[in-house]
Amino acid sequence: MNADKAARAWVEESALRAAGAAAIPIPVPGAHTAVTSAIEAYMIYHVAGIYGEKLSLGEALGLIPTLGAGIVARKAATAVVGETVGWIPVAGWLLKGAASGGTAFAMGVAAVNYFEKKYPQRQATAFETASIKDWVKNAVAHIISSTAKK
Repeated sequence: MNADKAARAWVEESALRAAGAAAIPIPVPGAHTAVTSAIEAYMIYHVAGIYGEKLSLGEALGLIPTLGAGIVARKAATAVVGETVGWIPVAGWLLKGAASGGTAFAMGVAAVNYFEKKYPQRQATAFETASIKDWVKNAVAHIISSTAKK
């Protein structure tokens, strides 16, 4: 299978995960941003794996801002929307989920384009996937420890 096609399918699935995670009401400020960032890093990690690259957790998280200032700006706007509108029952939760899913999708498309330019027309590489539960747990801990050091 073509890596581009396999990676885009992974991006769609990951965007749905990010939308679902953001739509769940969690009464802790910043919790959704940490979780959706972890899901986005998980998505980038797998897109890289489909193209035959193995990234560490830090490298996958580090690629988020590298994928484009516009996406980072949308990520910041999504965080603001999530932390304000997300408190409105049902409608706010749905809006928050849609915003996070859209941002994750845009970031995933940027990741696919990045790796497709690097490895044009590459066939998908089989690789061992990481557990999303473990990945998100480790990524959130990494994000929290990084912010605590600043």
